[in-house]
Amino acid sequence: MEPCTTEWERDSEDTPVFAVVSAVTEASGADPLKLPPLGRAINPDALNELFTGRSESTVAKLTFQCAGYDVTVRGNGEVQARTTQDN
Repeated sequence: MEPCTTEWERDSEDTPVFAVVSAVTEASGADPLKLPPLGRAINPDALNELFTGRSESTVAKLTFQCAGYDVTVRGNGEVQARTTQDN
């Protein structure tokens, strides 16, 4: 199965956290309110701060598991969610 990809932009409402939820929602086809809280997988505030807290992110990418998906957040604004068995 192809990964679902979304993007976020610095200085916009589309934060890394928003993009993660969007990617997992798209990949799973589930209602975002029915997904487990993102805070069970990663600290949402820390995730946003890591990628948007500086003028330029020094983090190339971060990968973690959330709701049965491997989620990769990249410093260039790309977020991918793919099922864990696809890896």
